[in-house]
Amino acid sequence: MAETAYCVKCKAKSEMKDAEKVTMKNGRPAMKGVCNKCGTGVYKILPMKKK
Repeated sequence: MAETAYCVKCKAKSEMKDAEKVTMKNGRPAMKGVCNKCGTGVYKILPMKKK
């Protein structure tokens, strides 16, 4: 399943290309990729894992 994220430049949700799971500086998980339509970098913040 392809991840989708909101692209600020396109002002719409689009599929992520080259999506990879990363951890942000504050410890939150996120998906980092490139907008399929315009090529802008997009992030999708994921929920924290429950303990």
